Amino acid sequence: MAALQPRERRFLVGAAVLAAALLGYAYVIEPLIERHRHVQELIATRQELLARQHRLLARRQWYGQEQAALQAEITERRARLLPGDKPPVAASELQKLVKGTAQETGVEVRSERILPTTERGGYTEVPVEVTLSGPIRAIASFVYRLEAAPVLLSLNDLKLRVISVGAPRELTATLALTGYIASAPEGEPRPGRTDPGRRPGT
Repeated sequence: MAALQPRERRFLVGAAVLAAALLGYAYVIEPLIERHRHVQELIATRQELLARQHRLLARRQWYGQEQAALQAEITERRARLLPGDKPPVAASELQKLVKGTAQETGVEVRSERILPTTERGGYTEVPVEVTLSGPIRAIASFVYRLEAAPVLLSLNDLKLRVISVGAPRELTATLALTGYIASAPEGEPRPGRTDPGRRPGT
């Protein structure tokens, strides 16, 4: 080294510094940059995963609330099915309700007829046809009270006729009413009350 000229020494020192810089970049700085990039990508991936988990959690909570609300509505309506687990018993209960409402509103029940039942997706429709007579207001009150009855009913048909020309306010009304009971699967006992998803007057 002592035999080298100053210019050669400077060249060798510069070459050594450059080599050290290249080695430092290749073995220290570049791995650090690559590691930093990898960490940034990992952070972004974790953040996206966390955001997705938050969305799933929020959706799960929403579904839970919807399920609870639906279950509460079903439970509230279970008690609104007709009493009895067989159509004849349910039809008898519906006739009792009609007679009681008619008596309360001053309407005369002239005839009653039980119509054929219909299965509707796990529920049985129990329809009856009733012919009434009375003043217009009494019949209107009768229909209103039926719609507000504690059991779930549908008024499917209503026909009004004037009893006589001399008494236009006296009417004869024929109504087709439907109540509901839960249908039992074949070979199984009839389940407890559940909701057929029908509203009064629909």
